[in-house]
Amino acid sequence: MKKTTLAVLGLSVAALATPALAQDALPVRIFPNPTDTGPAATSTPAFRAEALRSDAASIEASRIALERSRNPNVRAYANRVLVDRKATTDALLPPGTSLSRGGTVVSDNQGIQTDLSNPLGVILAPVTIAANIGTTVVGGTLGAVGLIDNSPTEPGRRVALGERGQARLQQLQSAPTARSFDRTYVAQQARSDANTLALYSSYARNGENAQGRQFANEALPYIANEHAQSSILAERFGG
Repeated sequence: MKKTTLAVLGLSVAALATPALAQDALPVRIFPNPTDTGPAATSTPAFRAEALRSDAASIEASRIALERSRNPNVRAYANRVLVDRKATTDALLPPGTSLSRGGTVVSDNQGIQTDLSNPLGVILAPVTIAANIGTTVVGGTLGAVGLIDNSPTEPGRRVALGERGQARLQQLQSAPTARSFDRTYVAQQARSDANTLALYSSYARNGENAQGRQFANEALPYIANEHAQSSILAERFGG
């Protein structure tokens, strides 16, 4: 296979041969909420923002899962999420940048006018920021909701989640038992993976940017594999 954006994703082409990724056999057990894709089906900035928010929430939820869950299947799935979603985050969000609450990519170098460029083109850049972004915005809070989580070494913490993402994590953290945690985690992930799969599928078909569509198509098997795994786990736990 020709070297493409899969190399940027840090993903192995060999993984595409796993049985769970056989497209004809992939069951769609959990169906997406069509309202969650919206304009992201065609708009590159909207797609990028929504994909990054999905990555961030799934990464943070999976970190919590590795702290709280003792179920080997849940832990294996959480580890898979961390690997795949770190790769897609790194491909969509240039180094030294974060995603603001409004869905704009901003520089982590506060107060500096920056032109962010990346060889992948429109899907990653160019984006510009105003020179007056200050510490009250980058890394700050508004109503206890992070505007930018802004920890460049932690992929899930480079993205502002907003109220819905924060509520999702709070629900996990408040699960009273290990069993209820596992049930909540896999149910959340099954729904999130379904929505993310729909997001990538829609953009792969209808996205306004050819390079972005290529990226979405190459990432789709990994998202589909996550969806298949989380759906099976949700069924087992009664999610």
